[in-house]
Amino acid sequence: MYAQTSLHSDSAAAGEEATHPAPVEYGVAGGALSYEGGRQEQAVGAVLRWVTTPWLSFSATPTAVHMREPSATAVGGYDARTGMVDLPLDATLAHDFKAPWSPGVALELGVSLPLGDTASGFGAGKAGYSAGAGFGFSPTERMWVHLGAGRSLTDVGMQTAFASGSGWGDASAGVSVTERFSVSGGYSTDFGAVDSTLGHSRSIDGGLAFIVKGPTTLNLNASHGVSGVAPRWSLAVGLGTAFPYLTHIGAGTPIDALRNTFGGGTHGLGNGNGGTNSGNSGNAGSGGNGRGRKTL
Repeated sequence: MYAQTSLHSDSAAAGEEATHPAPVEYGVAGGALSYEGGRQEQAVGAVLRWVTTPWLSFSATPTAVHMREPSATAVGGYDARTGMVDLPLDATLAHDFKAPWSPGVALELGVSLPLGDTASGFGAGKAGYSAGAGFGFSPTERMWVHLGAGRSLTDVGMQTAFASGSGWGDASAGVSVTERFSVSGGYSTDFGAVDSTLGHSRSIDGGLAFIVKGPTTLNLNASHGVSGVAPRWSLAVGLGTAFPYLTHIGAGTPIDALRNTFGGGTHGLGNGNGGTNSGNSGNAGSGGNGRGRKTL
């Protein structure tokens, strides 16, 4: 899921005047993914979020992708293509409880608009719908833990480029090393029916976040796929106010928000298996947060 909530107390502790959250949050992210077999993808995306109330927000994540893979016809050659992928839109309900460990929950509904080119493998050709839920808590003032899961509500795959099943789940945790710097790590997997020859997609990842000023953060995330169609390696960097930082509760995690921003929205980054024919791949394991999204 893409949506997430964040606390701004750390900025105030860093000597900055506390302010009310802005009604519009934004961020930009870029990254690269590498698959077995020589397939490579680079992407740049943006996340725009309208926070209507503390408990309701809407977001859009347009993403452009460049893909390069070994040619199916020319030995030693490569095929490359560039384009926009399908556009994910999300609505998220979130609530934080005033209780020990600061628990928070969120529910998300997503729709993917079929804007990507199906002939290039960047689109599914029809709208897709998904639902997800997240639960987070902070055992200590400087540590957060998150559990999340979601699934497609149609036959159009709504998972990230890191999965191929009809559903996905993850667990992650992070800690604030200083008032401005935090580290995090996580594990994600898909579930549901998948190609028996590929198996389920699982990955481990880690990230760094640094408060630049106020709610603006610089985020870095790396991921390693351990099975299935997940990229063997991926790297992403993001900057903006739409990424949670330091203290975190609610629906998503910094890792998910970052990786899903550049990870292809909800469709379109090919079948992810590093093969030479990824043509019509909208249902084959691409797309994505609002872990939003994660779900690099």
